[in-house]
Amino acid sequence: MKKLLIILILLIVAIIAVVAYQYNSYKIKLAETKKINKEYESFTENEILGTSLITLINKAINSNEKSNILKDDKGLYKDNETTSIKIQVKFKESDNIFSMESIGKIGSEQFIKNYATVSFKCTQKTYHEKTNNIKYLLFEQI
Repeated sequence: MKKLLIILILLIVAIIAVVAYQYNSYKIKLAETKKINKEYESFTENEILGTSLITLINKAINSNEKSNILKDDKGLYKDNETTSIKIQVKFKESDNIFSMESIGKIGSEQFIKNYATVSFKCTQKTYHEKTNNIKYLLFEQI
């Protein structure tokens, strides 16, 4: 009888420990998501200069590389439905929308040389459905 009671108590403690661990993991992931989104959203709330935009683009490229996001045959990052980030930029002088990868290829120095003091505004922002992380940002030159 004592053995059965001890086993039952240990089983209850184990279940409580597993539930507490899962809840703690969820809270940590939620806090991390909020932190990451806050970093990106700080760039989307107001107009930003080209220097800030290239900083954001470099941050997104580094994040995709760190998360091992695959690229398609055109060299664009694929959507992995959880952590991938895509930034696109529309310039006044062109009707085309340029990807962060194409801007990254020309280099930060060249972008800064041409657009350092130019203002941009985020006009579109989407989130991953599964994780609620930032998924896509569109900036337009003002």
